Amino acid sequence: MLRDQMPNNTLVTRLLVAGLLTTVVVAFWVAPLPGGDDWEFFQTVARGLFKSTDSLYGEKVTHGYYSNPPWLVVGLIPLSVLPFKLGWAVLSVITLGAALIILRRWQPLPGLVKPALVLLSPAMIYTLLHGQIDMLVISGILLPEVFWPLVALTKPQVAIGLAMGVPREQWHRAALLTCGVLVLSLLFFGFWPRDLIEQPTPFVDATHNLWLGLWPFQLPAGVMVILVGISRRDERLLVAGSPLLSPYAAMSSLLGPWLAAITFLTDWQALAVFASWWGAVIYRGIAV
Repeated sequence: MLRDQMPNNTLVTRLLVAGLLTTVVVAFWVAPLPGGDDWEFFQTVARGLFKSTDSLYGEKVTHGYYSNPPWLVVGLIPLSVLPFKLGWAVLSVITLGAALIILRRWQPLPGLVKPALVLLSPAMIYTLLHGQIDMLVISGILLPEVFWPLVALTKPQVAIGLAMGVPREQWHRAALLTCGVLVLSLLFFGFWPRDLIEQPTPFVDATHNLWLGLWPFQLPAGVMVILVGISRRDERLLVAGSPLLSPYAAMSSLLGPWLAAITFLTDWQALAVFASWWGAVIYRGIAV
């Protein structure tokens, strides 16, 4: 009797999850929320691949310059074919779902408080409003470890620490996979690393750069966190230390560190950090 009921229960659960996800997508789609400027940029670049593979770099698309490896934009093609607002809505739901999945990976029983603090954090709100892809990159940690160097290169200020987390016995496989993807990208997109390096970096001096005026003094802290992560084989620390190794980090770059930090804290400690974080954001907004 129980065996007969299990498939039905699984089907009902899947239908409920599918219905919930569809509802949330529609809610984002019809909500009069501003933003999505970063998603507009990624969508424009991804759609440009249908016309030419030579348009990735060297052309100002919206308010910024494309500064990620080409496999990122290739991966965004399925979302880019959707209308702008619908694509942003789907990206937002994927971002929320990925954050909860990673939280459960790092803390199997997070309760109710911590998921809420993740979804309502300044980093998550910033990511959703701008349509950023930081959480997509972080969720690359769900891939086999041989893929981690590719994930790290996709957006270094979010995941560069993962490149140091590949087990020694898998180094050769990770190197072969990374080199293979690099060779394919060079064949399809030309010598894109030179074009990427030559891109202007206006955001390094922008006011929303968290490390503006601080770089490179946060670098030793990042090195320390990464080294502890390597010695303890703790992927949380590899992600948490990544933004500290970069001269540029936006608020969305702190999603990984926040997900990692919250798993070390009790609920009331996490609430205290959450409150102080929002307090800092509000103060900064008023002061500016």
